[in-house]
Amino acid sequence: MKNTLVTLWHTFARYRLQLVILIVFGFLGALLEGIGINAVIPLVSFFSGATSGPTNFISHAIQTLFSFLHIPFSFRYLLGFILGLFILRAVSMVAFGYIRGKIGADFSGTESEAMLQRMLRASWPFLLKQKLGTLQTTLVRDIQRTESLLATVGQIIQSFSGFLMYVVVAINISPIMTLCALIAGAILLLLVRPLMSRTQATGRLLTVTEKNYTQFLGEHIIGMKAIKATGVEERALHDGSMLVRELRALIIRMVFIRSLSGSLFQPFSLIFVIVLFSITYSLPGFNIISFAAALYLIQKIFTYLESGQSALHSLSELMPYAQNVENFKSVLDAHREVSVGGTIPFYFERELAFKNVSFSYEGGKQVLSNVDFSIARGETIGLIGPSGAGKTSVADLVLRLFKPTAGGIVIDGKPISDISIESWRRNVGYVAQEVFLLNTSIEDNIRFYRPDLSKEAVVAAAKQANIYDFIMGLPEGFETITGDRGVMLSGGQRQRIALARALADKPSLLILDEATSALDTESEKLIQASIHALHGSVTVLIIAHRLSTIEHTDRLLVLEDGRLVEQGTPRALMENKNSYFYQATRGRS
Repeated sequence: MKNTLVTLWHTFARYRLQLVILIVFGFLGALLEGIGINAVIPLVSFFSGATSGPTNFISHAIQTLFSFLHIPFSFRYLLGFILGLFILRAVSMVAFGYIRGKIGADFSGTESEAMLQRMLRASWPFLLKQKLGTLQTTLVRDIQRTESLLATVGQIIQSFSGFLMYVVVAINISPIMTLCALIAGAILLLLVRPLMSRTQATGRLLTVTEKNYTQFLGEHIIGMKAIKATGVEERALHDGSMLVRELRALIIRMVFIRSLSGSLFQPFSLIFVIVLFSITYSLPGFNIISFAAALYLIQKIFTYLESGQSALHSLSELMPYAQNVENFKSVLDAHREVSVGGTIPFYFERELAFKNVSFSYEGGKQVLSNVDFSIARGETIGLIGPSGAGKTSVADLVLRLFKPTAGGIVIDGKPISDISIESWRRNVGYVAQEVFLLNTSIEDNIRFYRPDLSKEAVVAAAKQANIYDFIMGLPEGFETITGDRGVMLSGGQRQRIALARALADKPSLLILDEATSALDTESEKLIQASIHALHGSVTVLIIAHRLSTIEHTDRLLVLEDGRLVEQGTPRALMENKNSYFYQATRGRS
C-alpha cells in the first residue's frame, strides 16, 4: 500500500490541487444526494398524511432552514427543495467529470511529450541496448494505462465520499442498522482482500507479456521479407501464437478475479437485508418509512463498497504500468546524453586526429586499441579492414555517439569535447548503410526536421548527391512520397537521398559508413561522382568493404582486430604485395 501511495503521489504530483478539487466535488455530490434522500422521509410523511414531525437530526435541520428562510414546510416546497439538491448534485458531478477528464487529457499529452523528450535525449550506448517493443509499449500503452489510473482514482474518490456521506445519513436515520451494515461490509472486504494481491501479480505479468508481444510484432514486421524468403512462417506463427495465448490467459484470469470479487456483493447484501428486516421489524418504534430510507441508504453503501472494491482491483491492475513509467523515466534521466561540458562553436581549419584511442563497449571486449591517425581538412580518407575490425566504431566515436575509453580525439589540437555536441553534429554529415527515411515527401526527407533549410538548399543538396534529375523526372517531383522506410524507391535512390540530407547542411566533415556496399554499379558510380566533387571542400571519411569505393581516395587506413596496421595512398599500398589492400584486391580479381 505504501508503494502504491508513493507511486500515485509521484505520478500525479502536478495535479495535487485539481485532485483536492475533485475530492471536494466528490464529497459535495455525495452530501447533496444524502441530504436529498433523507429529505424524502418528511416528504413521504406529507404524502401519507403522517403528522409525527421530523424523526431525525437532518430532517429537523431541513425544517429549521425552511423556518429561517420563511418558507412554508409543505409538500410542494419540500419537493422543490429535493429537486434543487439533485440538480446541484448533477452540476457538481458534471464539474467532477470535466476536471477528471481535463487532468487525464493533460496528463496523457504532457507525459507522452516528456517521455519522448527523455528518449530522444538519452545516450546512444543506452538506446543501443533497448528492445524496440519495450520502448514502444512504454511510450504508448503504459502511458495510456497510467492515464486510466486517474479515472480509477476518481472512482475511488467518488466511492469513498459516497460511502462516507451515506454512512453519516444512515446513522442519522438508524444507527443500529448502519452499524450492522458496516460490520457486514468489513467482513465482506476481508473475504475479497486476498484477490487484490492476485490482481496486482497478474497485472505485472500482463505488462511484461504485452511488451514481449509488441517486441515480437516490431521485429517480425520489419523482417517479414526474410521470414517469407526462408520459409519459416509456421515457426514464427507458433512463437507469436504462444505469446497471444499467454496474453489471452492473463486477461481471462484478470477478468475472472474482478468478476469473482464483484459478484459477492449482491447476494451478500440481499441476505443482509432479509436478516436485518427480520430483526428490526419486531423492535418497538419500528417506522416503515425510516426503515425504507435506511434500507435504501444501506443498499447504496454496499453499492459504493462494490464500486470501491472494483476501483481497488483496477488500481492493482494498473499500478504496474504507472510504476514502469516512473522507473523508465528515472532510467532515461540517468542515461541522458550530456554535452561533456563543450560550449564553443565548431571549427576545423587543419586536421582531425585520433591520439592513441582505445575503445570498448560497456562490459565488452576492447574494440579499438591505441589507434593513432590524422585527417587533414579537405582530405578524402578510406577506412578498410575485415568485418569486426572496428571501422564503424571509429565512425561512432567521430559522431560522438560514444566516448573513447582511453586516448582522445582532437580537432586542430583541441579535444572535440570542447565543442558543444549540438554544434559538432550540425557540422558532421553521416550516411549509413541502412538508410532511414520517413514516410513523407522526398523534400521533407532531405530537409529532415530542419525547417530553416530553404528550398534552394534542398535542391542544391539533391544536385550534389546526383539525385536531382531522378526527382524531377517523377510526376510529383520533390513532393513524391517515399513510402514506409522508403519502399517506393530503389536502394541507390534511397542512398542518394540520404547523401543529399547529409550535404544539405554543408558539413565540414562527411562520414560514409558502408554507404555503397549494397548498391548496383550505376548507383555506386553516381555516389562516387558526388564524393569526388566534394574533394578539397569537405573532409570525407569513407568506410567500405567494396574496394572500388575507395580506390581514388587520398589515403587508406587499414584496421585489423581493432588496430591500425597500415596506412598510405592506394597506389603505395597496391605496390606492397604484403598489404591488406593488395591482398584484398587480388582476392577480388
